[in-house]
Amino acid sequence: MKKEEQMSPGKGILLTTLLIPGLIVLGTSIYFFNRDFSSLVRAENYVENLVKQNRVSNRQLEFAYHRTVVHRMNVFKDQAWGLIGGVISAIGIHGLVTMKEDNKKS
Repeated sequence: MKKEEQMSPGKGILLTTLLIPGLIVLGTSIYFFNRDFSSLVRAENYVENLVKQNRVSNRQLEFAYHRTVVHRMNVFKDQAWGLIGGVISAIGIHGLVTMKEDNKKS
C-alpha cells in the first residue's frame, strides 16, 4: 500500500467509535420504529372498534387503552434512540470532515 492510500489512525478511531455504531443504532431504531408504529395503529383501531360496540365492559376498554399507551411509549423510545444514533453519526462525520490531512512529502 502506498503511503497516500493509508488511512490515518484518527480517521479509523472516528469510524469505529462514532460513525459505525451511530449508524447501527440509527438503523435498528428505524426498524423497531416501523414495527412498533404499525402495532400502535392496530391497537388504536382495536380501541376504536371497542368504543363503537356498546356491549364492551369498562375493564376491557381500559385494558385496550393501556395497551395503546405502551405502544406509544415504545414509539417514543424508538424515536429518541434514532435521534441519539443520528447525533452520534453526525459527530463522527463532522470529525472526519474537519480532520486535517498530513501532507508530508518524503
